[in-house]
Amino acid sequence: MYKIAISDLDGTLLGPDHRISVKTEETIQRWVQSGRKFVIATGRHYIEAKHLQESLNIPIYLITSNGARIHNKEGKIIHQQNLPSNIAQEICDTVFSDAVQINLFTDQNWYANYPLAELDGMGLDAGFNCIKADLSKLDKSNTIKIFFYAEAELLQPVYDLLAARYGDKINLTFSLTKCLEVMCANTNKGEAVKVVLKRKSLEISDAIAFGDGMNDLEMLLAVAKPIVMANAQYALKEALPNVEKTLSSKEHGVAVIMERYLT
Repeated sequence: MYKIAISDLDGTLLGPDHRISVKTEETIQRWVQSGRKFVIATGRHYIEAKHLQESLNIPIYLITSNGARIHNKEGKIIHQQNLPSNIAQEICDTVFSDAVQINLFTDQNWYANYPLAELDGMGLDAGFNCIKADLSKLDKSNTIKIFFYAEAELLQPVYDLLAARYGDKINLTFSLTKCLEVMCANTNKGEAVKVVLKRKSLEISDAIAFGDGMNDLEMLLAVAKPIVMANAQYALKEALPNVEKTLSSKEHGVAVIMERYLT
């Protein structure tokens, strides 16, 4: 029925161990072998997503950094959006609580005001490691996104400040309860999915998508069949109350739904 499946990674395709289960990998293989398309759409950097894709050994499109980059099966960038350099500079010049970690992504590197073992532990063994830096002094011409990592009560003031300062000039979204992402205004997974569908000559009616966070909202609204994970953020469930739910990522929720359409 559906010709293309698009899935988020963390909390969706990946289990609590940040790995794809054998069951889910086998289902993806069968899905692709049946002639259907599979796409990963993640907030993670391309280097990490590419490493995961190589472990699957399936050439697929990768939507990364919440839609700021799309790479085709050959690894070529076919769509890119950067955070305006002046906004990136202003954010990095702003003084926030010392308890808030600030991260900046470029095409090649991940910088932060200080490293966190908690984030390092979420890596995908791709060799993409945090580099401690004075963010205010970095060249901002290739800033894919900035993200803040802290307890939720510390991130809300950051959200309020940036929303008031920049309004619709940026896209602010909570990819995790403890992760606030800042991107170019029209950067989101939904717009990226539209680009992929157009390039593959597919319609919205051909697409099913899976997500668990608020950064998946636009993507889920952009397809005919949105699926929300059982472990999804409460805000996402509240935003999409009538959307079908599947099992948690720990329970292979993506595979369960994909298998339904393979039979």
